[in-house]
Amino acid sequence: MSPSEDDSPFATACRATNRVEFVGALNQLRLSRGLSYQRVSANAGGLTLPKSTAHALCTERFPKREDQLRAFLAACDVPATALGEWVEQWQRLRFDQPRDDDPGQRSA
Repeated sequence: MSPSEDDSPFATACRATNRVEFVGALNQLRLSRGLSYQRVSANAGGLTLPKSTAHALCTERFPKREDQLRAFLAACDVPATALGEWVEQWQRLRFDQPRDDDPGQRSA
């Protein structure tokens, strides 16, 4: 299966051309694991990830800090060996996209 045909959350993150699409990939990951926002928060273990932050990362806010992203990914049972690949995609969009592309920064 080619990357363009792969509909996995990580493939979606790799294809993301903006922050909105990356946020969508995070929500796709959460849904693929069958997790509520409360369960994501509880699964974060020793990492701090409030339920409200888990919700925001899936609906409106591009992760501002790497530790937020790592906590979310760990809570969604992303293997430790794959965390770096997710972080690379986040960094690509974090540094290549203007801040006004942040879904949480949209005006009504």
